[in-house]
Amino acid sequence: MATMFKRFFLLFLCCAIFTGCAAQPTSPNTYRGSEALRRGSAEAVTVVRVRPVTIVDSDGLISANTGVPGVLGAVVGAVLGARVIGNGNGRYLAGALSGTVSAVIAQTAANHLSRRNGVEVIVRTDNGRQIVVTQDADQQFVTGELLYLISGAGGYRLTR
Repeated sequence: MATMFKRFFLLFLCCAIFTGCAAQPTSPNTYRGSEALRRGSAEAVTVVRVRPVTIVDSDGLISANTGVPGVLGAVVGAVLGARVIGNGNGRYLAGALSGTVSAVIAQTAANHLSRRNGVEVIVRTDNGRQIVVTQDADQQFVTGELLYLISGAGGYRLTR
């Protein structure tokens, strides 16, 4: 029973680590609960330039930039490696090797999960002011296109 509990706890810990590394959406199609039902404004704008970018989430303790996913991966891998592989002194070597491999895998996964495709769009308002908005690339825009600049509690968004 205790072994099953330990395995369940380690599986839960691994899932929590990788879930914590998930990126926060900046899509114009996604609203957080705190943003819904709040007043905002919309302004017609014209696209001046569109450029693909990569959005990297570096906020939070579990982000890839902190190194925490690698450290946690090393601890979990070392514990599992020492428990599952080898007996006697061999289990220390197994723990060290599996900890190192787990750290590299966890950090690589965190780096991958914290990056996503985005788009930087420069738009011009009717009064000639230019505004830059960066958001997820789930909508494609072209130069000269008429869009709506939505502003509210979550910042600015561009949409058709």
